[in-house]
Amino acid sequence: MANGVGKHKLLVIGPTEPWSVREKLCLATSVMKSGDQNWVSVSRAIKPFAEPGRPPDWFSQKHCASKYSELLEATEAPK
Repeated sequence: MANGVGKHKLLVIGPTEPWSVREKLCLATSVMKSGDQNWVSVSRAIKPFAEPGRPPDWFSQKHCASKYSELLEATEAPK
């Protein structure tokens, strides 16, 4: 590998574009209704709310779980 290709691989869990506020709210609402262990239901429930031009796997179970985890980390706990 003289040219360095293949030395470093990026691990991409899901699409890299940012989620819209609407998509985040739909995700949070769906998790509130279905729970954070039922990603099949969460994913299925929010698919109709995707922004135009999103890839078909935008709301995959794994990506929804990953995004929800990010949202929880970015949220401050109420005092």
